[in-house]
Amino acid sequence: MTTDSKIKITMFHLSSSGSNNYYLYRAASEDLLNKYDIELLSEEQFRYHRNIDQSDVYITTHGEYSCDYEKINIDLWHGFPLKGMAKMDKQEQAPDEHVHQHWSKVDMIMSYSALYNTAMNACNGANISQYRITGVPRNDALFVDGAKDRLQSIFPELNTENDNIVFFMPTFRKSVMTPGKLEGAKEAGNVFGFSEFDKQQFTAFLDENQITLVLKLHPFEESFFSEELSNMSSQRILILNDDLLKQNEMDLYDVLGAADMLITDYSSVYIDFLLLDRPVMFLPVDLDQYKGNRGLLLEPYDFWTPGPKANSQSELQQVISQMIQDPIWYQAERERIKDICHHYQDNRASERIWDLIDSYIEEQRDLILERRRIQQEHKQLQHQVKKAIQGMIERNQLAQANEAIEHYLQSNLPDQDIFAMNGMLHLLNGDPREAILSFKKGYQHFPWDEDLVYNLGYVHEIIGEAEAARAYYQKALQMTGKPELQSLIIQRLSAIKG
Repeated sequence: MTTDSKIKITMFHLSSSGSNNYYLYRAASEDLLNKYDIELLSEEQFRYHRNIDQSDVYITTHGEYSCDYEKINIDLWHGFPLKGMAKMDKQEQAPDEHVHQHWSKVDMIMSYSALYNTAMNACNGANISQYRITGVPRNDALFVDGAKDRLQSIFPELNTENDNIVFFMPTFRKSVMTPGKLEGAKEAGNVFGFSEFDKQQFTAFLDENQITLVLKLHPFEESFFSEELSNMSSQRILILNDDLLKQNEMDLYDVLGAADMLITDYSSVYIDFLLLDRPVMFLPVDLDQYKGNRGLLLEPYDFWTPGPKANSQSELQQVISQMIQDPIWYQAERERIKDICHHYQDNRASERIWDLIDSYIEEQRDLILERRRIQQEHKQLQHQVKKAIQGMIERNQLAQANEAIEHYLQSNLPDQDIFAMNGMLHLLNGDPREAILSFKKGYQHFPWDEDLVYNLGYVHEIIGEAEAARAYYQKALQMTGKPELQSLIIQRLSAIKG
């Protein structure tokens, strides 16, 4: 990375359930793509990106990445804050100073409206000067024609000509990210959370009214409800998930516009859906428990949720029927909440955001290049220090090397080289199990580093665990493009086989 190269912008697309980065990246003009080095990383690319800290600008939606060096950070977030988050989440474990530390690094936070600023800031404690009211990129996609055709390309059996398409998108109660945390008290056994549910009767209702229900759970919950989803699936109930969207090279908002009606509970997806002026209904089956466990930012619930409510299967079916017959039911309430939540109600959010980003980078260009120079100098100094430590290890000056590593870590975070050198120190001190632990810990943090994987193979080999050694050697061989390491691994594999 040199001072005369393009400014590098790194974005993250870790979910297909309404990614603002996905839509912002797709909206980048040819001029912007030529002017800047813009990359959109998938989850796997993000995990295996060894030079990620060399970007100049990071655009995030879930706080995916915070560089150890000073950079420009832009946050698009991933929805209107309806539920308590961070400081406003009643079960949040992170101390306030951790929340403040993260958000203090953000240069700009893109916003829906003045209300969004207030609600979001209650959660994160940022400064009002960080917010820019622009709208969000994924909502631009709601205005793109052809959503029903795109949905039918995922589900060829779907009859878009005659069917009423209803999306059901509840928020999550359990998360693979925080498995011990339970939000609300939704009944098990059916995805609606009703105490009683008759699937056969519900399917007959859908048939009678020519309704196709598209069920899309939050990605956090998909794995928890795999059995229930499988049981629910039928010709009239289609299960949409992140994997299907990825396979079809789409994001949720490419097809959300196919919905004639939306059903949800506490998910803020309905605030985006209001831009389409179509019926919305709500299933607050565990409202009191949800408010008690996590909390809502906007109350009273009935005011902020502009649609009829249902708490049983019979109420659900009755409300769906009425909304199909009378789509302007609750229209005035929907308009009121839409106007409060959305400053802009058009398809130009991405354009506004890119204009802001472009202007901001131009204003900060000298600072960006200076930060880049400082980072390069620091990395060069780190390299020199680590080279000296490696020399100590090679000369068997183990005590000095250990002391030098401890001194290094007083002002630097551990990196893959430090984990490798720590492992070698343990090995030379006759403790291969501790060496393995050090190499494994390094690999967890830096899964792209083939040298750590090779080292794991080497230690397992010398302690006589040939099968584990072979597995790590083969993995390192797949990962590396270094001819010397490839040759060495082939030799080691041959020696194990022999």
